[in-house]
Amino acid sequence: MPFFADRLARNTSGGGKNLKFPPRIESLLKTKVGGVGVIGAGTMGSGIALSLLRANYSPVYLVDNSEEGLKRGASLIKSLLQTDVSKKRITTEQASKISESLIPTTNMQDLSACVLVIEAVFEKLSLKQSIFSKLSSIVSDDTLLLSNTSTLDLNAIASSIPPNKNRARCAGMHFFSPAHVMKLVEIVTSSYTSPETIYAVQTVTQQIRKVGVVVGNCDGFVGNRMVFPYTSEMVFLFEENLVSEKGVKEIDDALMEFGMAIGPFIMSDLAGNDIGYAIRREKGLVRDPKTGLPGPNRPGRYTELADELVTKYGRVGQKALKGWYDYDRKIGKGRAPIPSKEVEQHIAKYASAFRKKNMLPSPPKKLSKEEIVNRILFPLVNEGFKILEENIAQRPSDIDVIYLYGYGWPNWRGKLLKV
Repeated sequence: MPFFADRLARNTSGGGKNLKFPPRIESLLKTKVGGVGVIGAGTMGSGIALSLLRANYSPVYLVDNSEEGLKRGASLIKSLLQTDVSKKRITTEQASKISESLIPTTNMQDLSACVLVIEAVFEKLSLKQSIFSKLSSIVSDDTLLLSNTSTLDLNAIASSIPPNKNRARCAGMHFFSPAHVMKLVEIVTSSYTSPETIYAVQTVTQQIRKVGVVVGNCDGFVGNRMVFPYTSEMVFLFEENLVSEKGVKEIDDALMEFGMAIGPFIMSDLAGNDIGYAIRREKGLVRDPKTGLPGPNRPGRYTELADELVTKYGRVGQKALKGWYDYDRKIGKGRAPIPSKEVEQHIAKYASAFRKKNMLPSPPKKLSKEEIVNRILFPLVNEGFKILEENIAQRPSDIDVIYLYGYGWPNWRGKLLKV
């Protein structure tokens, strides 16, 4: 399935025929020299910068407004390069040369000569708009301005660039975490994005050895829009008492036995439960901590189980050694999931209160593994067909590629959407 689907997804803008590029863009795509920038030195931004460095882009500016955050990001990049050396992927000399191409800075003005800039700050629309507005007055009008947003409205981001400053050069370049490992990039188009910009971003994506899929602009695009009902459903099972309070591992095991690379709870811990919470907060879904009122945009059915995991217990994921699971640095380098008593108690308490409030009887039996898989995957597949109907994805095989490389869909199961 992936061989032909990959190539179909990558074939954008007629292979670049009849497209005209500014000389700086054309030179960058041919030589990888000319200056690229990444704004945000967190785990995602550092991973993106490392991907560019590994592909011999030079120089690569890493920008962060925090000296401490910048040092941490640069240190992570150098540490990962040393890992490459230890695994004999590159030589010590090559690692040193790559490191010389990295320029950490807290001054956004240093990006003035860059030909391409990728914004990778956290998911807050006003912050991203502020950055793109500032960038448009710093860089040239032909500089590609790309956002790593995973859910936000790209039209709203692009519109922060003044109309006379070429909004057509703005697109989304959504990497998946960890960015230096995951192969998938969603190339997101706004109503302003030009064919030249799409082709240029696809070319860069291929040069950094990743698979780019062009998608339309909507909440969550393709991958995260589909994963929202998937991860919502996994928590609904607790509310309905269809799995026990120990069901975190049970659900993950069922999905992994089906063939998924990782279970949905492990995936949430890896991505960061705080990231998911921040996205839901930005969407207006979570309860207001000051007023105690539910978010104004909350859908008809919404569970606060995952929200409380973050706000009440600080269980933000693997990076804090506690999320849906516990983690221990002495076990599996801190990456092996360990069932958590605290989470089990949280689930039991929350689910009991939910059923009492809604007067729900306990079901006669718990779900089998097959029923768990069906219950969780069917909403995801259904959302995929909606995405096709709305032309957010160009073809069913594009969704297959996104879920194979971004979410661990088992290739041997065949197509995700069988049409």
